[in-house]
Amino acid sequence: MIKMLCSGNPVKFVCFALAAVAFAGGKAVGDMPSGHDYTNAFGMKFVRVEPGTFQMGETAAPLSDELIKPGGTNVDGDYDEHPVHNVTMSKALYMGVYDVTNFQYELFDPGHKKLRERSGRCRDDDSPVVQVTWYDAQEFCRWLSDKDGLAYRLPTEAEWEYACRAGTTSPFSTGLTLPSEFTEHLAGSVKVGQAPANPWGLYDMHGSVEQWCSDWYGPYEAADQKDPVGRATGDIKVTRGGHRFTDAYYKRSANRLGTIAEDKNSIIGFRVVIGDMPQTKALAKPPLQPYQRDVRQEVPVDVTQGTDPDKPYFEGPRLFMKLPSGDRGPLYRRHNHFVSVTDCPNGDLLAIWHTCIGESGRELSVAASRLRYGKKEWEPASLFWDTPDRNDHGHALWFDGDRTIFHFNGIADVSRNVALMLRTSTDNGVTWSQPRIIAGHGPSRMPIESVFRTREGFYCISCDKGPNVLWVSRDKGLAWAMTEGEIRGKHAAAMQLNDGRLFALGRERNIDGKMPISISGDMGRTWQYSASEFQPVSWGQRPVLLRLKEGPILFASFCKRMMIKNDAARQHPISGLFAAVSFDEGETWPDRRLVSDDGPGRDIETMNGHLITLDQYNSEVAGYLAVCQSADNVIHLLSSREHYAFNYKWLTTLPPPAPEIPPLPQAKELPEKVQLAKKFKPVDSRGRVTEVPSPDGGASKAVKISTIDGGGFYLRSTDTEDFINVDHTKGFTAEIKTRILKRKDGERGLDIELYDGAAARYAVSFTDTGIYWYEGFVVGSALLSFDQFMPVVEGLDNTDRMHTFRIAVRRDRVTQIYRDGKLIGTRRYEYRTPREAYIQVGAGTGLEALVEYVAYDITGAYQP
Repeated sequence: MIKMLCSGNPVKFVCFALAAVAFAGGKAVGDMPSGHDYTNAFGMKFVRVEPGTFQMGETAAPLSDELIKPGGTNVDGDYDEHPVHNVTMSKALYMGVYDVTNFQYELFDPGHKKLRERSGRCRDDDSPVVQVTWYDAQEFCRWLSDKDGLAYRLPTEAEWEYACRAGTTSPFSTGLTLPSEFTEHLAGSVKVGQAPANPWGLYDMHGSVEQWCSDWYGPYEAADQKDPVGRATGDIKVTRGGHRFTDAYYKRSANRLGTIAEDKNSIIGFRVVIGDMPQTKALAKPPLQPYQRDVRQEVPVDVTQGTDPDKPYFEGPRLFMKLPSGDRGPLYRRHNHFVSVTDCPNGDLLAIWHTCIGESGRELSVAASRLRYGKKEWEPASLFWDTPDRNDHGHALWFDGDRTIFHFNGIADVSRNVALMLRTSTDNGVTWSQPRIIAGHGPSRMPIESVFRTREGFYCISCDKGPNVLWVSRDKGLAWAMTEGEIRGKHAAAMQLNDGRLFALGRERNIDGKMPISISGDMGRTWQYSASEFQPVSWGQRPVLLRLKEGPILFASFCKRMMIKNDAARQHPISGLFAAVSFDEGETWPDRRLVSDDGPGRDIETMNGHLITLDQYNSEVAGYLAVCQSADNVIHLLSSREHYAFNYKWLTTLPPPAPEIPPLPQAKELPEKVQLAKKFKPVDSRGRVTEVPSPDGGASKAVKISTIDGGGFYLRSTDTEDFINVDHTKGFTAEIKTRILKRKDGERGLDIELYDGAAARYAVSFTDTGIYWYEGFVVGSALLSFDQFMPVVEGLDNTDRMHTFRIAVRRDRVTQIYRDGKLIGTRRYEYRTPREAYIQVGAGTGLEALVEYVAYDITGAYQP
């Protein structure tokens, strides 16, 4: 009878509760089945895993080139897969042949069925269950133990890897790579058992869904271990196996993932084992990070005694981002960005930021540095937060002014689809509460460094990746709700005005070419939008707002040739990071200053260590700003690398008069090179680039670029892969031979854009009548607006025949521009947010042009 009821799919058994009780057979919890395999009353299959010894961690270095991709991967696996150590599994256990399915889990929790619509491609009865927390998985095991009379539980991390390897030492139980059988089902529903089993008969160990393990996540230790159970406590629970759509690198037997225990998403499920939990003593909690050590807890008696309020005070820039060399992890030299800062009750400053190779990579973690009270130098960076192999985008620190520091962070499942997490510290950032999710995965959960308390006592934080909204807590951080209304733009800085309205300034979605203002009179339910008086910001830039203790509002952002007053009753232009003050609740901002010491010009480090000029005209041109005001009333403004400290008096004091603006760099004699080393022709699959006969009647071919029927575009050729190796300290050269046939008024012509990988962009547009150099606000985009190009020379005829244009970039990052062998202009580089070096050709809307060749040479700057 029971066989008839349970017939069908081997992992989908229709079993009644009475049948389950009958199968229990009166066994005490803790008993083990016998034999090679076992099937319980719910149709769940298990296979016996015998005792043994293995090496835990990545033992197969170097990994194959197929697994290693730029950004976040290493030839010997991740840093947390080392040191490799010997592990002995002393007792046999039975491990589930498959992940627990929706059907099986919903016998325990019927209400889970309503979550299937949020489960991605895991919606069928025989799909692995997802949308379950670690606690849910534990409760299922307890329920199953009660029903079947055996000791069901989650596997330890060591048990999981031992069973996954199934006696192998290669990256996968299949060898060096995953065969196509593990990827050919990617387009359809995820079901258990679609790919082949490993040598021990276990399915879906490499990339179906991730699987919860019982362990707290922590670093490995080198000593031999017997039946390890992980750390005694922690913030993260381990997951293993990788999700179907994860790169193969993250599906390796040794790879470690994890998230906080209450996370519920569409990529994590679980499988169960039968067997008593090992009684091994858990490893101690990992030692404190440097930023947590020897932190003073008493409040200094002079913590409120700052600079003389009647005298301007400015100090900086001070480098706060001190990183180790290399990109091994968990700290990375390559890319560090997205800063947040807070003052601490003991007078310290604590700063955190993203550290990664690429912002979309799974390696991204959060670093920290502390400036201890009374010290002048920030300490070297240390690890602050890392959910392993997650792109945990967005974070913010905030001190409530009493004794609690709040840490908000995004917790990713796939890419940047984050949940919003919160934890707190009441001992100056030494220890932190258990992290908890205050908003599940979805849009508008990525925290921005803009947290404030309203006069009603509400806590508010700005969040985006989706519409920029506020999340509001009316009970001091316990419960949070998203506002209905949307702040215009993204990465918005927000605050409350004295009349109770909310006020925000955002990035992009500009109004009349200005940064947008958003104002709400109903606590974020609706917003009204208008243009501010400030220039917009773009990629790599984020403004900040702060209500100063003196009463006025501070705003800091970036500008291009903005005029400010100086104390000689004159004005001079500034570009880069500036600060402004409003005395009338954001209506006007009369006091503005370049964030600079107004000293002689010099190079300082900006984002990723690139050099930028600091003088009375220029300061940093990009960065995700962070700001706080400490107990001594000093304002601390952090860019993506530097710390500036100043008081209210400096902010409201006119700067000294600036010297005459230095002239553009003069042209230099350059070595001559008639023909450049490399050539390529732009290729486009959308038919906007077609091959045509040579316009000079020669044997060579040219291409015709046309955007008459479409929008502008840009093309990077695969032929230029060696351009990534350009060394800006040696200079480089590019050249294009072209004839402009048609051009729409007000649109770009034919462009060449060069980026040297060290923050310097050189973008030139050739139109029918002139040559133009990009000097605009946008520091990240490739499709640049023509109104941000400034003329180098006008009054030309570039339509009559083929003309040769050469761009020679000197070692001092100054460009000499030639037309048909004649020098026609010299320009200094413009900043661009960090990317790998590239060369590209672009076209504006409504353009037709012939191109005979594009050529370049990365060995130096050459005249024709």
